[in-house]
Amino acid sequence: MKEPAPIFTKLFESHVWIRPEGRGTFIESPVIKAFVETSMEEGTSDFVIDLEACPGMDSTFMGMLAGLGIGFRKNKKGQISIVGTTGKTRASLKELGLQHLMSIEPSEGPWIGKMEEARADLVRLDQKTGGDKEAHVLKSHEDLCLADDANLDRFKTVLEMLGSDMTSGAATRPGN
Repeated sequence: MKEPAPIFTKLFESHVWIRPEGRGTFIESPVIKAFVETSMEEGTSDFVIDLEACPGMDSTFMGMLAGLGIGFRKNKKGQISIVGTTGKTRASLKELGLQHLMSIEPSEGPWIGKMEEARADLVRLDQKTGGDKEAHVLKSHEDLCLADDANLDRFKTVLEMLGSDMTSGAATRPGN
């Protein structure tokens, strides 16, 4: 199995800064998800995902982001801002409907004009995770479908292979 890409973090102003360095995949996404969930339990609710050093993302990584955004909306607490995108990564996020769940390249935030400071002195995150990877992949793809109904057609084969109820219409999606 490939070595996970390093993930760095720190508290910057009122936000937790998270910076994956390398491609965002199903390997890194459970680490970020667990870190955000733990931070939320400890009282942090605002997160910045810095994709400047992340040249691409797989669907599981984007589904993890969708799941976090859905959770913040459901709990009416917290937010994710995505910064440092390329044209390709920004287009991928928007194509899957994530702009409805988080701010992508927001024009406001305490890091505006302070990117160098925000990216300095980051600490490498401990990337040991347990858990069921297959369940994480399934949940991430189901969350993409909850983010945007059009994603059900895109990921129907993945959902069927992993045994999701969504493809049979048994799952409740927004707008249904």
